[in-house]
Amino acid sequence: MSPSKHRAEILALRDAALEDLMATSDEELLREAAVDGVDVKALADKMGADMHNAAAEALREHAALAKQRAQSKASSRTNSRRPAIDAIKRIVGQAFQRDPRLGLAFRSGTRQSDEDWGTVYDDLIELGEIDPDSNVD
Repeated sequence: MSPSKHRAEILALRDAALEDLMATSDEELLREAAVDGVDVKALADKMGADMHNAAAEALREHAALAKQRAQSKASSRTNSRRPAIDAIKRIVGQAFQRDPRLGLAFRSGTRQSDEDWGTVYDDLIELGEIDPDSNVD
């Protein structure tokens, strides 16, 4: 039997089984399980616990990856040598003049702190708008 014919047969069996399952009432399914000696409550509890554990593991993996990316990003920012603040302001200004799509929002007030300028500089490096190697004093 060819693989595609085998696959089609398996899909047809699956569809028939699902059709049969959907046509069977809950009461009948419970009766069949009891006859087969299946503890439905224990099975449901185990499935719930397994799903909970799988979701928790996925969240742990997601959190670990996010932490790893954040640490990598923070270390790359810390390790990069920034030019003097006046140079940063000039370089950032030039980047904004080159690309009018770039924008800047102020948190409060109308003045950026030196750290804000440094962060904008780092962000523009990450976006590829500034080449840090050509800006080191």
